Amino acid sequence: MESDRAPGALAKVLADVAAEREAQDRMWGQQEFPDGSGPEFAERAEGAKRECATAWSQGRLTWRHILAEEFFEALAESDPGRLRTELVQTAAVAVKWIQSLDRRNGAAVHTVKEDGGRTEKLVRDRIPEIVRATGREPETRVAGPEEHGALLRAKLYEEAGEYAAGGDPAELSDLLEVVHALAASHGITPRELEEQRSAKAAERGGFSSHLVLRLPD
Repeated sequence: MESDRAPGALAKVLADVAAEREAQDRMWGQQEFPDGSGPEFAERAEGAKRECATAWSQGRLTWRHILAEEFFEALAESDPGRLRTELVQTAAVAVKWIQSLDRRNGAAVHTVKEDGGRTEKLVRDRIPEIVRATGREPETRVAGPEEHGALLRAKLYEEAGEYAAGGDPAELSDLLEVVHALAASHGITPRELEEQRSAKAAERGGFSSHLVLRLPD
């Protein structure tokens, strides 16, 4: 039987994963969503861990048990660093599962989907006008109220990510525009938002002292 360390075994799986990721980007573009993970999944994570241990002790452990344990452990994390670690471990188990399938059944050719998706994102109100000025005709639609809120939250992650990646202070104005739009969706005016910010700063302070809190282990 072919080993996990056989030449090309891991590379083949990782190449398929990379091809799938590229296909997803072509279909959907860059996507930013909230994590949706947190302590509320801790009980399910513990349940998956117990089920995995029980299956192991009874000699009926499957890849499903192992992957489920890793997946729910990831869902239970809210700290970005620990969440990333758990997601990497989840991905690694999924890769090992694929390698196991390949050893038992032969490495299949992975076919990526090339249709069924369309890249969309929320844009500023004058973007269609700016696009038309270049001689092109943009295709647009109007998002419903609930979808608009979700798209604004995704836009918040997108703009924050762009600033975090490049450190360009000009990106902060884009981020602030999204914050104002989100506040408006909650019925909060820019003035009211500033009053809330000022009140919280008076109560808890700002970030001008560069303080770093050491948390207990």
